[in-house]
Amino acid sequence: MDDDVLGPIDYLAVEFPDGRVTGEGFQLIMDLVRRGIIRVLDLEFLARSADGVVRKVGLGEVDHTEDLDVATWQAAGSNVLDQSDLDVIAASMSPGSLAGVLVYENVWAAPLISAIDRNHARILGEGRIAAEDLMAALDASRQVP
Repeated sequence: MDDDVLGPIDYLAVEFPDGRVTGEGFQLIMDLVRRGIIRVLDLEFLARSADGVVRKVGLGEVDHTEDLDVATWQAAGSNVLDQSDLDVIAASMSPGSLAGVLVYENVWAAPLISAIDRNHARILGEGRIAAEDLMAALDASRQVP
């Protein structure tokens, strides 16, 4: 594989309404990393106070369950997200909540992209279909006689 080829980069922003994070999701992410499916590029946390003020917080400051190994995730910061990215996420947060924002590379796709390049083909587009949109389309297709 060409080391200069990256897989698609995605992000996932998750709100924790009670401001508490468990280790379950982090364990699942780590499993994907160990299997070479994704690479974590950045992990940021935002907290919105009851009066609506949003601030960036470190994982060590986050209220979490004992099954979350904070040390494993401390180095997951590349500053890929800029303030405008964080502002968009912050605008959707509820007062008193915490949001985690994970930026990751889809490593599994890099060999495919290399093969496309080697064969002088080109990718004409890429994107994401929201799960809700897919479910709505499937539901609509089932209702057509």
